[in-house]
Amino acid sequence: MNIRVLSSILFLASLGVFFASGSALAATPPTRPVPVHPEYARTSDVSLWTKGFASSTSFPTFEKTYLRGGYLASGDVNGDGKDEIIVGSGIGRINEVRVYSTDGKQLSSFQPYPTWFSGGVRVAVIDMNGDGNADIVTAPGPGIESRIEIFDAAGKKSVNEALAYPKTFLGGVHIASGDVNRDSKPDIIVAPGSGGGPHVRVFDANLQDENMDTFVFDAKMTDGVNIAVIHTPWGDQLVAGPESWSEPLVRRFSFDQNGGRLDQEFYAFASSSHSGVTLGAHDLDGDGNDEIVTAQNGGTVPEVRFYDAYGSLFAKAMLKDPPYRGALSFASVHAEKNAHPVLATMILAPTVYDLSGQEKRIEVNIAEQRLYAYEHGRIARTFLVSTGVARHPTPIVETKVLAKILSKRYKWTYSPGNPDNYDLPNVKWNLRVYGPVFIHGAYWHNNFGNRMSHGCINVDYGNAEWIYNWADVGVPVSIHQ
Repeated sequence: MNIRVLSSILFLASLGVFFASGSALAATPPTRPVPVHPEYARTSDVSLWTKGFASSTSFPTFEKTYLRGGYLASGDVNGDGKDEIIVGSGIGRINEVRVYSTDGKQLSSFQPYPTWFSGGVRVAVIDMNGDGNADIVTAPGPGIESRIEIFDAAGKKSVNEALAYPKTFLGGVHIASGDVNRDSKPDIIVAPGSGGGPHVRVFDANLQDENMDTFVFDAKMTDGVNIAVIHTPWGDQLVAGPESWSEPLVRRFSFDQNGGRLDQEFYAFASSSHSGVTLGAHDLDGDGNDEIVTAQNGGTVPEVRFYDAYGSLFAKAMLKDPPYRGALSFASVHAEKNAHPVLATMILAPTVYDLSGQEKRIEVNIAEQRLYAYEHGRIARTFLVSTGVARHPTPIVETKVLAKILSKRYKWTYSPGNPDNYDLPNVKWNLRVYGPVFIHGAYWHNNFGNRMSHGCINVDYGNAEWIYNWADVGVPVSIHQ
């Protein structure tokens, strides 16, 4: 079954549909770090597992206080005949790529994107010029345009770069590498994060489009796509799975000049799961062919399952402590010349915060003075707010959006001359959530992150407009300490 986009006209017409929802995070980082839930919080260590997964050795990467992990790749970037481990930072930290030897020695580091960007760095490796030294390919997480770049191990940037998707798409990019069209040249494969359609693209080592665009799931699906490349008896092939929300259907594709062809599909976990999947490739049995490495993308126990290319379960293992509820990143590492590869793992959190089954919901955390807007179990946006002061507290309540009012006058008189009296005309972007309590814009102060209101939830105008347009009447709202 060939599911390539049939013409450039159809592709260009589709952009408004498949990429309309834009970024999963604001392009400007919040002024206060987003807290990480305890079940996702672990130190950002790389673990190298022995055969059979009976034990592992670990080494630290980022600072101990950074509890969100990152993205893994491996390759011989310095020509010593052994793989190095490449780590891209996860979300919520200054973006950085670090290169480590397998004994945990840091060899180099560099920052591929602007300093303000903290949406994470996805990594892959290719030998760009055939010199025997692997080069590092980077793709950004959500919050910035989808620029793909190539660096050597020291962080020297190639002159080549490319946008994976239109400049307006800020949902992040997943990346993999391999020779999927079997022309003996490396390919760079990209897939969009949450908010983009399941549109996989293939670039050559010079980041030139190879015109093999493929929609790997139904074109209306916008839940993001995780990808990996596996070595098979038929050459390198792509595996793809939903990043979140959709059922954990993994698909395997072969490619030729006409694009991708679906060769196999299977459920990596129960079809009722809506966690999404993370993917990797690893030759578990030493036969020269990779097994497909799968884990649920957060929200459940960290069980890793290995499947053969036909979708038959090969093995499974618990590769993190059972209370952990985040995701995992994988890399297959040749730690010694001609030795069997070992599997490297690293936490990847936060990914999916809950499995409530609700398409959208709003959470207001009074202690943090922060609003979270969730879509499909993922944070669509989060920002600081101002709730009620001690004498006029915001109620603790489970409720929903009751009404939307574009412009409203807020006026109340407690008593003549009372300093708490107020009269605020023409307040925009008002969501009524409980009795007289609204989530609304506030033009009279800029002290968000501190309690300021008479019980309503004050929001800066930019975020107030966004949540007003995003939230429908009936969307659940949880206000808690």
